[in-house]
Amino acid sequence: MALGNPYRTDDGVGIALLRRLRVIRDASRATGEGTTCHASPVTRHEIELLEGVYDGLRLAEAIAGYEEVLVVDAAPWLPAGEVLRFDLGDLPARAGYLHGLGLRAALEALAMAGERVPTVEILAIGIPGDPPFGEGLSPAVEGALPVALEEAIRWLNE
Repeated sequence: MALGNPYRTDDGVGIALLRRLRVIRDASRATGEGTTCHASPVTRHEIELLEGVYDGLRLAEAIAGYEEVLVVDAAPWLPAGEVLRFDLGDLPARAGYLHGLGLRAALEALAMAGERVPTVEILAIGIPGDPPFGEGLSPAVEGALPVALEEAIRWLNE
């Protein structure tokens, strides 16, 4: 799952990463690799790639029922270009990361209501605070994509 707004420059980094994963997955389908319609060259697990701009509750509702989810999003509380992967429960309190804070509370509420909630990890990519409107990523954030892609592939193969 990737979050962000691709029309606010670096805030769209999660979606940019997800779209790169989608190209890799689709290329593998074209060559016939994998064993199911959802198979990916980076994993033998079935995967679904979702993108969007969600608040915590809508995101929790979108991922309820999955076993495991990797949420990729911009992190204005990290230095631009830094990549950090961690469990949702370890989200730093100082993080100005409204999706994550709202997501944790929303998942707890769904679990109390008897819904099956996934194990969630976050792949945070540092961006400069308050990205301007526009398309494209800054050089520092664009440069982080190969590292973040590698980390996402590592997660998919675990």
